[in-house]
Amino acid sequence: MLRHLRIAATILCWPMDPALAQDTPEAAAQAFGEAMKANDWAAAARMMHPRALQQLRSLFEPILGVPGAEQLGVQLFGVHSNAELASTPDTVMFANFLRTVLSQQEGLADALRTATVSPLGHVNGGADTVLVVSRMELTIEGMTISQFEVMPFIRDGGRWWGLLKVDFTNMAAMLQRRLGARRS
Repeated sequence: MLRHLRIAATILCWPMDPALAQDTPEAAAQAFGEAMKANDWAAAARMMHPRALQQLRSLFEPILGVPGAEQLGVQLFGVHSNAELASTPDTVMFANFLRTVLSQQEGLADALRTATVSPLGHVNGGADTVLVVSRMELTIEGMTISQFEVMPFIRDGGRWWGLLKVDFTNMAAMLQRRLGARRS
């Protein structure tokens, strides 16, 4: 009997695979929020759809190829050359992107550790795409801040995957324009 209780306790305490928590768009948003709370950038990257990860790469590679923009590679992705970026897997690139961008805002990683993400529901954005609305509460310098987040998800292969928020594409477009980068 004691052996069965130990096995049951072990199973209940075993960390859940984030992929298993993605059977609804809200569960996917919750799992993504938990990864962000844990500052587990690799887990967050594994919840993103492969096309979204490839999109991030295609948005930023032209920018990093502009002469004089080498420092952006370090600031955005932690890489020192286009060759290094090209050899970096998409999930690692996305995880590096989250880590480096969020670490540049003092105290944000610590604030994310206090976050509570509560998915409120979703709005259909197409046959297989939805926008999940979540309330996120976090504490910054002792003050609780509540905000609403909207994140797109796509259903593929029996699970919900994250897509890039429009913030990423807007940021890339602004950088491309500022640096005069041309997309191939």
